[in-house]
Amino acid sequence: MNDLEDKMRDALRPVGPTDGFSDRVLARLASGTQRSTQEAQARPRFHRANSRWVSIALAASIVVAVLIGQQWRVQQQEEGLKARRQLIEALRVTSDKLDLAYQVVNDPSPSEAQHEPGV
Repeated sequence: MNDLEDKMRDALRPVGPTDGFSDRVLARLASGTQRSTQEAQARPRFHRANSRWVSIALAASIVVAVLIGQQWRVQQQEEGLKARRQLIEALRVTSDKLDLAYQVVNDPSPSEAQHEPGV
């Protein structure tokens, strides 16, 4: 276990920078500053054009969402009306059947009158 710890310490020991490291960093910073200034001048034009497309896409998305919502509402209303028509038809058929059953139960038939004693 001690050997493993020694190897880890050797592998993770601090290492100093190579010669010329600070010169390379300063040179890169100087060239990056010039590049970022040029990018900053070009960015507003790109940003304005980009924001215009984003605005157009957002407006189109809102219009599409409203149209889809309206179409869904119309479809739901049509389905509700269809279900209402079916319910009314079912109630009418049920009423007709109940009327027929009522007539059969309450109206004596001629065959029943003949079977009653005393007639």
